Amino acid sequence: MAEMPKSPEERILVCVSRSPSSAELISAANRMAADLHAKWSAVHVEQPGMAMLPEAERSRAADNLRLAGRLGAAETVTLAGRDVAQEIVNFARERNVTRLIVGKPTRPAWRGILSGSPVDRLVRLSGDIDVYVTTGEPVAQRETAYVIRPKDIALSDYGTGVVYLILATVICFAMFPYFHLANLIMVYLLAVMITAVGCGRGPAILTSILSVLAFDFFFVPPRFSFNVEESEYVVTFVVMALVALVISHLAAGMRQQATIARLREREAAAMHGLSRQLASIRGVETILRLAVRYISEIFDCDVTALLRDEDHKLKVAAGDVSSVIQKNVMSELDVAHSAYDSGQMAGWGTSTSPTSEILYVPLRAADTTFAMLAMRPRDPGRFLLREQLTLLDSLAKQVALALEVERVSVRAPRGIPQKAF
Repeated sequence: MAEMPKSPEERILVCVSRSPSSAELISAANRMAADLHAKWSAVHVEQPGMAMLPEAERSRAADNLRLAGRLGAAETVTLAGRDVAQEIVNFARERNVTRLIVGKPTRPAWRGILSGSPVDRLVRLSGDIDVYVTTGEPVAQRETAYVIRPKDIALSDYGTGVVYLILATVICFAMFPYFHLANLIMVYLLAVMITAVGCGRGPAILTSILSVLAFDFFFVPPRFSFNVEESEYVVTFVVMALVALVISHLAAGMRQQATIARLREREAAAMHGLSRQLASIRGVETILRLAVRYISEIFDCDVTALLRDEDHKLKVAAGDVSSVIQKNVMSELDVAHSAYDSGQMAGWGTSTSPTSEILYVPLRAADTTFAMLAMRPRDPGRFLLREQLTLLDSLAKQVALALEVERVSVRAPRGIPQKAF
């Protein structure tokens, strides 16, 4: 009797977005994978325009991917591209995915008619991959797991934008007797673009508005007045303002993308450097000393590593604890124990004890917390952008894996002279 052909192995992929309802989609994928005894993964597509969203908005997708990782996803991936559906389908085919889980579009129907829905396009491109479209149960708005403070634009950047505007005005005065007014507009647009690239979106928008006012006041007849003799100049002002705002928006977006690219390059270099050094050392204390030195240099903060002894008390394994925990010692210890038990970050900038001046980062692998890093920022205003948080999470996982390997390779526990709290 001929053997029946084996059915292909089921692989599930859930598409994650910034929406709070993604948590329910992730739970649905986890349940489906358990029922089918299948592996499942989570993917998020980051479009170019997302780089210009507020930090809180941008961090929600990362939070949802971390949730998928905690629930057992074999892989959590962030893709970059303009065509969401095509990126997802390409990734699904590379991973031999058999089932896709996506959320039902929540935007108005008329927008789908005008621009098309990524879900509809995904269904058309999916081919032999089954696509499950669901809304899931309504969920409450979740607070982001980590509220990272974005780097503020310095007031000097606005001053620099004003300086560029003054320089543009001086150049326009020199050009005025010899050139048409349309040429003067180009000079002001150039000032807006330079401001956007060098100083950011806020100063560029200010320069855009001031450019229109300066052009009207100094050069449009009657000069040195905001009155306009010819109505056609009103259209000129509106178009000039719109073009200036679009230029500032695009240039600021390019500047932010360049910053993100530099951070990702730094992340790759840091990951490679730490993994190379971890591969050549042995001993829990040595690993933690390396982690303290490495992370304190990268994130410009004071760091100490904590271990839990047989009596469940936290002890210092590396670093200077006095430079990190400077006051409210008992309160900080409670936060540290809570982070150690939960395996989740706590303290500064998180939803757990956000008033603390210290960020507690558990070194966790295989559902076991091996140690913990306590980090005090030297400059809180520039500590941990969203992209840096991803790097910190990756470095912590690398150190945790090194500690796990050390535990497996050493049968008998090794005593570490430590300073008890």
